[in-house]
Amino acid sequence: MDRRLEASSCLQASLDAPANGPDAHAMRQHLGDFVQRAMAGQLRVHLPRSAQVTRGEGHFHIGPELFLQTGGWTRFSFPYGQLTLGPGEALLMPPQLLHHEQVGADGPQPFANLVVYAEAHALTCHLAQETQPSQPGIRHLEMRQHPQARRIHDWLSDAAQLGQDGDTAWGPTQVQALVAAATAGVLLALDTVDPQAAPESTWITRVRVLVQNQLGDQDLSVRGLAQQCGCTADYLSHLFRQQTQEALVAYINRMRMARAARLLTESALAIKEVAWACGFANPSYFIHTFRAQHGQTPKAYRQTRAVVKSAA
Repeated sequence: MDRRLEASSCLQASLDAPANGPDAHAMRQHLGDFVQRAMAGQLRVHLPRSAQVTRGEGHFHIGPELFLQTGGWTRFSFPYGQLTLGPGEALLMPPQLLHHEQVGADGPQPFANLVVYAEAHALTCHLAQETQPSQPGIRHLEMRQHPQARRIHDWLSDAAQLGQDGDTAWGPTQVQALVAAATAGVLLALDTVDPQAAPESTWITRVRVLVQNQLGDQDLSVRGLAQQCGCTADYLSHLFRQQTQEALVAYINRMRMARAARLLTESALAIKEVAWACGFANPSYFIHTFRAQHGQTPKAYRQTRAVVKSAA
């Protein structure tokens, strides 16, 4: 068999698992279990505190991220310390919190967790397993363009903010209710299929998730993504362009500029810190690239957005 075709077969077999297969069923069953436990007030939700640090080991997201541990353990490292998530527990990662994950088995029970992320109208939920020693990887992934995504983002953002406000008498109850609503929203979105929408290949969705997780990595490249997907860089570029009509390099740069725009609008990070958080080692090159994309320097863009926000 031609190596290119062989790579294609392996890639598709590993990533295009059916939405009604055993992994998909397990993911929905776990989500339902967490909804019920949260509604009963029996779910422990860890709420790490925010920290405006962008340099160090790990990555961060613009929006909140929900981890639901189903087996084994996950150890999160933050700029200020560590936290270990055990089976049956949840962790709600605040926006823009730098973190690094290590995973492991708990006796005979292997590591497994669910990761939920929602932004705008896009929702992703994946079932993770230990792919390399102490490192999590995607076992099953689903993505939906759905109105619930915005609600899920807002519910999780509110719950994360409660964690920053400090303990109150009803704080834990509010957090569990918001997490229950968000998790139920995930189930609703996953089971709603738009017959008019063209389905996206699971492997493309996985590439998008990998890019989002590594936007702050200066070494992020098509070659590195191809190694993670088990194919050549040329082949990955070909497939991505074929199915999205966009070059993978262009997509990475567009996502970096979108992240930069949100950080300039929603954070007080210095320009050089925004550059670093978006994977640019050279702030001058970041400024040049941002101006080419948005027609303004980062400083001017931030000032313009501040004026618009104050006038709203």
